Amino acid sequence: MKMLCIGDLVADLVVPIRELPLRPEEHQLANECLFVAGGTSNTLIVTARLGLEAQAVGAVGDDWLGKLVLQQLTEDNVSIKYVQVVPSAITTMSIELVDTNAQHVFVGALGKGSVVDLSADLDTMLSGVEAVFCTSYALGGHSLFSSSSSLEIFKHADKCGISTFFDLGPAAYSIDRNIVEQAIKASTVVLATREEIITWTGSNDKIQATKEILSLGAEIVVIKCGGEGCVIMSSQDEIGLDGFEVVVRDSAGAGDAFAGAFIFGYLSKYSLAESGTIANATGAITVTRVGTGPYVPQRAEIFDMLKLHSITVGE
Repeated sequence: MKMLCIGDLVADLVVPIRELPLRPEEHQLANECLFVAGGTSNTLIVTARLGLEAQAVGAVGDDWLGKLVLQQLTEDNVSIKYVQVVPSAITTMSIELVDTNAQHVFVGALGKGSVVDLSADLDTMLSGVEAVFCTSYALGGHSLFSSSSSLEIFKHADKCGISTFFDLGPAAYSIDRNIVEQAIKASTVVLATREEIITWTGSNDKIQATKEILSLGAEIVVIKCGGEGCVIMSSQDEIGLDGFEVVVRDSAGAGDAFAGAFIFGYLSKYSLAESGTIANATGAITVTRVGTGPYVPQRAEIFDMLKLHSITVGE
């Protein structure tokens, strides 16, 4: 089964420190600094580790950060055939400071360079693809890969009958609302945190907010609730799934990993409840370690956690 992931290829610099907030003139030493693939790389790596044929679409700079992202994706058997390396461009980097209480703060350094458009035939790119994943970051106009190309791919996939997954994300607040609505209309599944869906819709109630997303054309809405699990809603179903109790060290990348596992479950013909359960397990394991990219869970870890809780999926 093949899935394609659009845009948002960034490098993460993860810096574990003693405590937040930082205070002027007070110095802290980091035990280590991790340069890792971030953003949708987490989704791609999770899906590849679970057994899907994962394919990245987007762009990175021709700097060492871009090379690092591509190397880590390749090492996890993610295809980079449709990733363009932009000459003289700088790859987007997200700097994450995370303390011993699992509090974190992000500082973004946007990529710089010429914006590139889709360089392949759409039908060729989507041949054999069963799922397409996109986040609001890919539609925000600040990526090296054209936001209009990202939306074009996503909408064309929907027209071709391919299952489409859109993560609302915090970037949706700063994007033209019409663009986000177009993505939702083309979505089979919309994923969002409680805070994201309430803020974007302007509703104070997550159920009402979800109904608004469904009314825009999405078939299914998955609300990510962190350690509490998730809620999955469609016109026919409302499913609440408890999370897994773990010791949280760093929540960065958990939502991306959750999305990858949910896509895997959906394409594997798991029920919505089973897809949500394996996604909850994947997110839970992700938060137990510091770092993104190569640090997301392996397939065996995910199924071992399910087994530990006497949970079977896909049967």
